[in-house]
Amino acid sequence: MQLCEALGQGLAAAGGTSSGGGADDGVDVQQLELFDFFNSRAKNVIAPLLKYCHYELQEKGLSPTEKISFLQSSSSISDGDPLQSKLHSLKNETLQTQATSGSSMSQITFRENVIPVETKDLRMALLKIQDLKSDWEEEEEKKNNDATSSSSDDAKFMELLSGYDDAVSLVNKELKQLAALKSGPAVNAKKFQLVNLLGYSKYQKLKLVMGRNEVLTNGIIQTSKEDDEGMTLKHLEEVAHLYDALLQDARAVASLPGGGSADDFDGDSSSAIVEDEFHLEANANVLRLRSLRCYYLARIHASPVVHKYSEAIALLDQAERLANEALEEIGACDQMEHGDALLESLEKVAAEMRGEKCRVLALSYLSKSSSTGSGKCLLQRLHDYNIPSSPKSIAHVPPKLEPMACKPSFFDVALNYVSEYPVDELERAMEENNGAEAASSGILGWFRRG
Repeated sequence: MQLCEALGQGLAAAGGTSSGGGADDGVDVQQLELFDFFNSRAKNVIAPLLKYCHYELQEKGLSPTEKISFLQSSSSISDGDPLQSKLHSLKNETLQTQATSGSSMSQITFRENVIPVETKDLRMALLKIQDLKSDWEEEEEKKNNDATSSSSDDAKFMELLSGYDDAVSLVNKELKQLAALKSGPAVNAKKFQLVNLLGYSKYQKLKLVMGRNEVLTNGIIQTSKEDDEGMTLKHLEEVAHLYDALLQDARAVASLPGGGSADDFDGDSSSAIVEDEFHLEANANVLRLRSLRCYYLARIHASPVVHKYSEAIALLDQAERLANEALEEIGACDQMEHGDALLESLEKVAAEMRGEKCRVLALSYLSKSSSTGSGKCLLQRLHDYNIPSSPKSIAHVPPKLEPMACKPSFFDVALNYVSEYPVDELERAMEENNGAEAASSGILGWFRRG
């Protein structure tokens, strides 16, 4: 009820101020009728509608912050309107109340450390980020369901990034104030909190940007798969560019400050990187993105327009090696966010890498032969004989003649049974058969010859 009364008073005050200002400045008398009409509409029409909306929202169980967000998203009033200004002021008052009470965003969890948020300004910045993120997620859901224009979605996304930048600047400001102080237990503990808050804010921003780029990349790949032409050179270049940006952000995540314990912190935010689970997961993600970037760069080199097959084969070998390392590292990180999905998708891409390597090797072989200029693919030329350009032929066409025995081996039935006999037994057998051989003549004698 206070929200509706405040909005009604804001409208009435705006109308009264405008009316009074017009009277003081000597505005035309006809404008007074318009001012009276505005005040009457605000009192008799707008205020009851606001009360009814407040009642309906209260029946749905919405909190005051959710009511303000709903009214702000539902209104189509310009930024200079008193109603919009009143909504912004009420929203800021709500954030200040929550930040002062310390009931919300009083602490954050980053790299297995629970870090308290002690300053009011930083709590307000984090609460503002939380509201902006919920608004952006609602726009994303509407865009996915309705497939409408993404202009408002992009504006909310940029506003959310600005909120993270404000939080980072606040933490850097506090760190700058502590830089001149001498190291001590209390100073180092405060610096440890601020360093982790800085790492948390930067990580949330990088995570948001990387998630959006991953969605864009997967969308391009899925759309190209559904297309009849497949992934064109333009699609490959877009995907490679996105993976290049993702790789830069992943390396920035791997070098974020924070982690460890307050006892081991020496007060220097630029000290050695802590080797914890967060750092191992970040390095595994770097390997994954390096592998995917190499893979799509190889496909660019192997495209018909570029046709640099030797470079493509070298990139595919590198991509396959990085993919195997990434699979081992991601499998070792048990608590990695979406680890199972990343493993499954990377295994599919690794299988595609092996198939792509075979295809590129075949294209490399075919590109070296000058006789394959028919324009047909390999499957359409399986039964075609291409005359080799080299003087060393693989086979003689027609085949050369080979010498054959004059006596057919079909009639030589004893050839497979003859073995070595003793000389004396062989001579005795010959003497016994001399008489029979002398008597035999004609064609039957020719068959008895051994």
